[in-house]
Amino acid sequence: MSSENRQAGAVEHREHTAGRVRLAVPRGLTFQNDLGPFVCGSVDANHATVCTDAFQGYGSLGKVGIGHERIVQGKDPARSAEILPWIHCVFGNLKTWLRGTFHGVSRKHMPGYLAEFSYRFDRRWREEELFGFVLRRAAHGEPLPYNRRVAERVG
Repeated sequence: MSSENRQAGAVEHREHTAGRVRLAVPRGLTFQNDLGPFVCGSVDANHATVCTDAFQGYGSLGKVGIGHERIVQGKDPARSAEILPWIHCVFGNLKTWLRGTFHGVSRKHMPGYLAEFSYRFDRRWREEELFGFVLRRAAHGEPLPYNRRVAERVG
């Protein structure tokens, strides 16, 4: 996986649908510096079991007190959508949205696009309230002029 295309995602699994989503752009794939902080910040360790593929980077979830179910995909790549359907659905929708709307996004701006996608995804069943959500954000948010939007992030 190239560093330009790396995203981390967590999707709440509800009975018949996906719940909330959390997305991030990790700098690397280590548990201690990248995946661990993302997962720990995305789930309630007292109530969640994290289901992952067999990637070794998730191996320390149990050591930090998070229930972990590891599912081995095997040699058939098509099986990945079968074993972790909601995250594959989310990433499929994300890629379609990014390619169809923006025709490409740089790593520098990816966190902003992931935040927007997550915001929309988490409110997808609340269409009648969406105008109010956006109006409140616009009324209480700070302006984001172009020079701040394209500025290099520090930290």
